[in-house]
Amino acid sequence: MPPLIVPPFLRSALAVAALLVVALSSALVAAQGSAPPAAPPAATTTGLSSEQLRSLADTLEDPQARDRLVGQLRALIAVAEGGRAPAEETETETVGSRTLEWATGQLGDVSRQMVRIGMAFGDVHSALAWMNLQARDPTLRQRWTELALQLGFILLGGHLASRLVRYLAAGTRERLGERTFASPVEKVPVLLARILLDLLPIAAFALVGYGILSATEPQLRVRIVALTIVNATILIQVVLVFVRFALSPRTPSLRLVPLDDEGAHYAYIWCRRIAYTAVYGYFVPQAAYVLGIPTGTYLGLLKFAGLLVAAMLVVLVLQNRRSVADRIRGGAPATAEEVQPGAETAPEPPTFLTMRSFRNRVGEVWHLLAILYILVIYGIWALDVHGGFAFMLRATAVSAVVLVITRLALMAVDRGIRRGFAIPDDVRRDFPMLEARANRYLPGVHVGLRGIILAISALTLLDAWGIESFAWLDTAWGRRVTTSAVTIGLVLVGALVAWEVVSGLIERFLAGGSKNGQKIERSARIRTLLPLLRNAFMIVLLTFVGLIVLSELGVNIAPLLAGAGVIGLAIGFGSQTLVKDVITGLFILFEDTIAVGDVIDVGGGHSGVVEAISIRTIRLRDVRGAVHTVPFSEVQTVLNMTKDFGFAVIDASVDYTQNVDRVADVMRQVGTELQADPQFQGSILEPIDIFGLDQFGPSAIVIRGRIKTRPGKQWAVARAYNKLMKQRFDELGIEIPFPQRTVHVKGDLTGMKPEQVATAAGA
Repeated sequence: MPPLIVPPFLRSALAVAALLVVALSSALVAAQGSAPPAAPPAATTTGLSSEQLRSLADTLEDPQARDRLVGQLRALIAVAEGGRAPAEETETETVGSRTLEWATGQLGDVSRQMVRIGMAFGDVHSALAWMNLQARDPTLRQRWTELALQLGFILLGGHLASRLVRYLAAGTRERLGERTFASPVEKVPVLLARILLDLLPIAAFALVGYGILSATEPQLRVRIVALTIVNATILIQVVLVFVRFALSPRTPSLRLVPLDDEGAHYAYIWCRRIAYTAVYGYFVPQAAYVLGIPTGTYLGLLKFAGLLVAAMLVVLVLQNRRSVADRIRGGAPATAEEVQPGAETAPEPPTFLTMRSFRNRVGEVWHLLAILYILVIYGIWALDVHGGFAFMLRATAVSAVVLVITRLALMAVDRGIRRGFAIPDDVRRDFPMLEARANRYLPGVHVGLRGIILAISALTLLDAWGIESFAWLDTAWGRRVTTSAVTIGLVLVGALVAWEVVSGLIERFLAGGSKNGQKIERSARIRTLLPLLRNAFMIVLLTFVGLIVLSELGVNIAPLLAGAGVIGLAIGFGSQTLVKDVITGLFILFEDTIAVGDVIDVGGGHSGVVEAISIRTIRLRDVRGAVHTVPFSEVQTVLNMTKDFGFAVIDASVDYTQNVDRVADVMRQVGTELQADPQFQGSILEPIDIFGLDQFGPSAIVIRGRIKTRPGKQWAVARAYNKLMKQRFDELGIEIPFPQRTVHVKGDLTGMKPEQVATAAGA
């Protein structure tokens, strides 16, 4: 059966108690004259041999042996008190019975301590008797008179010396406080100098006090009591010096704590009250005990002084209940006058809303927790729980340090994220999509880092208060969980980094420019294949990350892989058309037949601009805006009208009476003029090429030419050329005829009427 879990300070107390009992038992046996065994050669001055001491040390180091020793000691105590020795523990003893036994023992100790405290507070008769004795005994009255004179001379002389030194140093001290400082770091040297100046009056008080004691040479007890009071006074003044170092109630320019003047004075007054009560409340009973006050009265005075300090702290908590609650909540809510008209507040993430709700709850009950903590501290000290007060002080100090470090770490994370994710202008110019991508992960990174810091802080606080929160890390399950969590985190971070690097490089390459800042137009094949490769990389990355995460979570992925292979084989047999689409699409893409942005005609009435190409289909948008999704298996021929370059074909129809060479010259002039136009000079690759007389029409002759343009620009160039050519033909009188018919009439038409001419023409 595992041993009962006992807090560390109780285990240490038991070990020390066992050692003391053994030593006292040996001493008691020797004092009663028992026949001791033959003294070994290596006997120590304590009456125990080195072997016995070594055996005792081994017993205390072994947990099981130590538990047996404690059980034997409790049995001896029970027999000595007239009770019955407890039965030997058996293997059938339950954890509940041992826990109940331990709790019973603790309650007994607490009860005995409470009885002692009651006796201390109730020992009024002994205190009155002692006071009566001090008043009636002439020797004791003389000692009190000597003590009063001694303290009077010391306090008066020390006070005068202190005031004199403080007066001499006042000017320098005030001049140090008149400076202005840009940062709190610059205040520290001045504050240290002021500490030295404030310690000079205290040193003068101590010098005068100790000098008077040395010069007068009073009785021993009077000397001890006077020295105790002087030390208490010096300690209080030193404490107040360091309080003024932090608060600086009279010099706001040197104040390190962010408080206003009223708050600084309020804090200083309360620190002074608590310092006087705590220090004198401890040292005065010590001095009275030296003068012979009864032990019960001495303990009662100590407990009463502690009770006064606890009551003052409770009052301080209640007075600052609302202000501290507002600080815990993150500041007082804005009033209607403070809200700017039309101002909008951004919604907070759910994680921060949860944290704000938690802070609101803590702000509502913080004073109850603080009062409970004060009462527990006082109870542990008053009940004299073995090791309890030291444990509480250590846990409190560790908690304060952890909370301060946590606050600083959270502030560092906030500032680091703001500065670390700030993108310089040159990087933003080279990577236009980097800022949007970084902001996409910013909330998650912020919440994740804050969560890690808060989790570590919470575990550390629990460990500081005796709950072994980190102990589970040494177990097999804890190591497994920790390893899996770290592995999954590293895999996810690595996958995100790989995806962002690949995606960023592709986007930078597609949107990249030359050294002089001009944008480089990538080929349509590159603009088509790279996004497809990026999507394929994402699918592969998601597959691997998913399998690794499932494996770390304890899922056996071997059946999943086998099942995926079988399913893939079945899909391959059942979807031949899909396979045909994929294979045909891959060949079309690798042969660079079409690309996104091309204007193509794949037959079947499907033509338009290529908007997207997947591994299986082509998506086209025609001039009417309709979208055509064509599988690759239905593509028999591809008519790409924007591959590499294009031609704007010009057909000029003119009257048969026009001179062909003259019309061709006019067409060349129009082409030269269009090529000089800033709007089209970047679209035209070569001057117009006039083929000549191309055909004879029913009513006109056709002269053909063409202009070489960039891909997809031929239609705009052709429309602009036709408009310019029409204007030039109108200016030069070159007729573009309508459809017409020529009629030849035989005979003389002179003297005929129009009706007769029409009849003759019809004949």
